[in-house]
Amino acid sequence: MDKAESTQQQPAGGEGAAFAGIEEFIRHVPQLVLARDVRHRVFGSGTVNRFNAAIALGATQVLSNMWFFWFCVILDLAELPTVIQNASPTLVVTYISQTVIQLLALPLLGAGQRIIAAAQDARAEADHMTLTALHTINVRQLEILRRLEKIEKMEKQG
Repeated sequence: MDKAESTQQQPAGGEGAAFAGIEEFIRHVPQLVLARDVRHRVFGSGTVNRFNAAIALGATQVLSNMWFFWFCVILDLAELPTVIQNASPTLVVTYISQTVIQLLALPLLGAGQRIIAAAQDARAEADHMTLTALHTINVRQLEILRRLEKIEKMEKQG
């Protein structure tokens, strides 16, 4: 049989070379990274930066929820009778652009982003569990292959 026709892969460099450099992959452990774990990358890690991050996250939690959205709807509806009474084109355009679009869009979009971020974190946790399980299986498979390689060596010697 010609070497080109062979379907078996031969390790480069002789026996045991298939495992060369594999140690770094065995030692690697998949890491779970969630949105809350990357705050220091966005804001920094100093005291002032942690304070800024806390303010930003607090404001996001208050302004980006459906309760704030409904509060803004009530504010919009409270202003609506005045707009209807004085129905000038400028007032109507101002009401729609500044009150309805800006005031309602902020909390609504923020709430949607929080839902998306929570879904991404849940997906990251599920992926992490899967990758950790696959890593464990791969490490065990490599251990089995090493034992088989030792047995084959002993059989060839003995």
